[in-house]
Amino acid sequence: GGAIPLDYKIKIMATTKIDICARALVMIGAQPITSFTDGSTEALVANNIYEDIAQSSLCRHRWRFATNQKQISLLAAAPEGRFDYAYQMPTDPIVLQINSITVNNYVIPYTRYKNMIYVNGYGSNSELIMDYIYRVGEEFFPPHFILALEYELASIFAGSVARDSAMIKQFKELAERQFLVSKNIDSAETTTKVLDTNRFINLRRSTRTDV
Repeated sequence: GGAIPLDYKIKIMATTKIDICARALVMIGAQPITSFTDGSTEALVANNIYEDIAQSSLCRHRWRFATNQKQISLLAAAPEGRFDYAYQMPTDPIVLQINSITVNNYVIPYTRYKNMIYVNGYGSNSELIMDYIYRVGEEFFPPHFILALEYELASIFAGSVARDSAMIKQFKELAERQFLVSKNIDSAETTTKVLDTNRFINLRRSTRTDV
């Protein structure tokens, strides 16, 4: 049991968007990329589609690894009409999908306008918590999701790089199956009870304000 030479040690590196695109390209028999600006056709395509596909994939499910919660801030200016209060959504990192707005762990009704949340009856005496899907960094992507994303990208590359319709269909089917597997794995990673959405009356009695 001597010491392992430094040049032999395995380094655990976070997966990057370049890694994901490179593996997806290899799947269709294309050349892997080393950057989004290496001058190749593969890099040009990857640079233009990656972010859209990544964000779209993150919106396919309430992924636990991409879920966050944050108290949102009441804005001084009230909405023009139909709503009492406006709250500012989180801006960094970007919110991709809202899961719920709660007060004292109760789900409340809301409407989204641009990057604001409009509500009735929950003003300065209430603390509104937003649960949401956000643009999480690739270093937090679990392996089961990475594989699904790679298959999804491969189906796009199959059309734009390989120009192979049969390959498009093949990788799209693989992506759909892997996303299903990924969703099942992700859904098992919580013991949190489903929020009760039928107790609005008790909530309003305890927290509603007209301030």
